[in-house]
Amino acid sequence: MPDRKTGSDHEPVSRRAALGLGVAVSAAAVSGAQAAPAPKSTAHEVDVAVVGAGFAGLTAARALRRAGRKVVVLEADGRVGGRTKAGRVAGEVVDLGGQWVGPGQTRLLALAKELGVAIYPQYADGKNIIDVDGRNVAYEGEVPALGPEATAEFAEVIGKIEALAAQVPVLEPWTAPMAAELDSQTIETWLAANARLPATRTMMRLLVRAVMSAEAGQVSFLALAAYAAAAGGFSPLISTRGGAQETLFDGGAWQMAAKMAQELGPAVVLNAQVRAIAQDAAGVSVTTAEGAWRGRYAIVTAPPAMAARIDYTPALPAQRDGLSQRMPLGCVIKVHVAYARPFWREQGLSGLVISDRTEFGPWFDHSPLRGGGGSLVGFFDGGPAQRWADRPAAERRAKVLKDVALYFGEAALSPVDYAEEVWTRAPLQRGGYVSVPPPGALTAFGPALRTPVGRIHWAGTETAEAWTGYIDGAIRSGEHAAQVVGGLL
Repeated sequence: MPDRKTGSDHEPVSRRAALGLGVAVSAAAVSGAQAAPAPKSTAHEVDVAVVGAGFAGLTAARALRRAGRKVVVLEADGRVGGRTKAGRVAGEVVDLGGQWVGPGQTRLLALAKELGVAIYPQYADGKNIIDVDGRNVAYEGEVPALGPEATAEFAEVIGKIEALAAQVPVLEPWTAPMAAELDSQTIETWLAANARLPATRTMMRLLVRAVMSAEAGQVSFLALAAYAAAAGGFSPLISTRGGAQETLFDGGAWQMAAKMAQELGPAVVLNAQVRAIAQDAAGVSVTTAEGAWRGRYAIVTAPPAMAARIDYTPALPAQRDGLSQRMPLGCVIKVHVAYARPFWREQGLSGLVISDRTEFGPWFDHSPLRGGGGSLVGFFDGGPAQRWADRPAAERRAKVLKDVALYFGEAALSPVDYAEEVWTRAPLQRGGYVSVPPPGALTAFGPALRTPVGRIHWAGTETAEAWTGYIDGAIRSGEHAAQVVGGLL
């Protein structure tokens, strides 16, 4: 599942972003206010048309605007934020998409500081619960208590992954010394050869689900190595203290997208799904449900599988089209469950549970900073998300509560509120947190991920030089695209 005035010399268009800010979420903040309809007979002139109002697109647009360029951000949805999204549970604003930030995610931390969004630590006091391969243990710290032998082997496996990741160039993983070998196998295949104990293998499968929203048997091992390389190792991906789950945003990560959109004003156009992009020697023509725009360049920030749904003239090169067919998004359902109080803390528990006996999980304490209520946030990832995405919401809710009660007792069956986002079914995202290449995809088609196609440039967290799959990576990709395109103008 995470950064003036507008160039207002072009004619206003409909459904512009007029987004409310702060901890309270108004209807306008989530979906955008509407303005008068725009004429659709002529194209609006800009320097750059940015497709997508997630963190990548908004970052690119801000950077180009600050350089004096005229931009438009065309967003298919009725809100900004991409794979971040605001929701409510028990009266509290929560993130239904990306929410955490780690110490190495310097771009996102800098953006939060710039926009005045406060951070606070993920609650991690007390004991975590791990229930893997028939061993149910409460433990403290970041190292999962798998038993002496399995814990030692788990550390060895993580060490092997990090040693391989250190040899993988993040921007060009297909050039790594062992790229062909690593890309010819799934993570599951690699585990079979490198982890002897069932508990180690099961724990790694659960962690792959948690960080990539896919099954170990579905993803190229080279993709995992590149993902770890982008985070500075595998350990930062799975850790709370010192890792990617260390810190949260007061009021949610989504609000930074809302603030960037407010700064850009009517340059952000909502409900403007891009249907076609045509390019010629002089520029690009972008056709949407809200009219047409003519620019010198386009920056497309949608992940490859979604960007492929646009009609391109001339057609995209075979390499890019092949990549799009082999870069599905992971499967994830995010859930918030609110209680009158954080009763698990009274049991000396941190709220973190990792289990191979549940479909739901992992989950974490997400209790509000104020008011004394309790809350948990967790996920159906990978296979469980595939199995539960198309079931009735009431069945998912019952399953979540049953799984939580297995470890926290009957009090878990009586929440005061519940909220979920089934990203796998979201029509304009179709999954998260990131695209997950199967074996062979990166070595055969990887170079097309970032290579411009004429006047069309690509951005999005999948293209980042660091923290691929995270909000921080999306920001980095937007900065890079703006720098490249800005240099061409």
